[in-house]
Amino acid sequence: MWVKEMLTLNNKKDNLILKDITKEDLKDVLNLYNQNDENIYATGIDRMMSLRDINEKYLEVLVNSHEFFIGIFLDKYNGLQLVGVIKGRIDYENSEEAWISSILVDNRHQRLGIGTKAAEAIIEMLNKSYDVKRFYIGIIAGNHIGRCFWQKLEFSYFRTIEQYIKLKTLAEDFIILKKEIS
Repeated sequence: MWVKEMLTLNNKKDNLILKDITKEDLKDVLNLYNQNDENIYATGIDRMMSLRDINEKYLEVLVNSHEFFIGIFLDKYNGLQLVGVIKGRIDYENSEEAWISSILVDNRHQRLGIGTKAAEAIIEMLNKSYDVKRFYIGIIAGNHIGRCFWQKLEFSYFRTIEQYIKLKTLAEDFIILKKEIS
């Protein structure tokens, strides 16, 4: 039996409800990850993910008190609807630093401010609840939309790791962006 130790970051911001992903949410998460080819930028995996892949990722997060896996939900008349996910962790060695490893919003809900609101809420929660002052995000060099998204949230260039990840037989650079809160 697994004991839940995952970092909990439940909150509500406007019409969004941010809450921990549960085992019951994993099929919906899988559907989000496999929605289109562009989602490789959020997952770093250049193939369709399986339920087993999602379960493994979930279990890795579930037993780690520094990691979070948050669902972005809209409160609909017939219940909560998963429209996105955010995954990340507070640094193990420096608790003032956090990495947001991925954010993904359902195609049908993109460009409506949902990702921006969710990212701002996570940053605010980590800052207020855990005193995180520095936030990092890694972006595959070819992800121009992702880079613009994070720059809009005042993340700036920190460094590049050359040929860090192989996607579709090509080695891609990994660009790290940083945001500091005083």
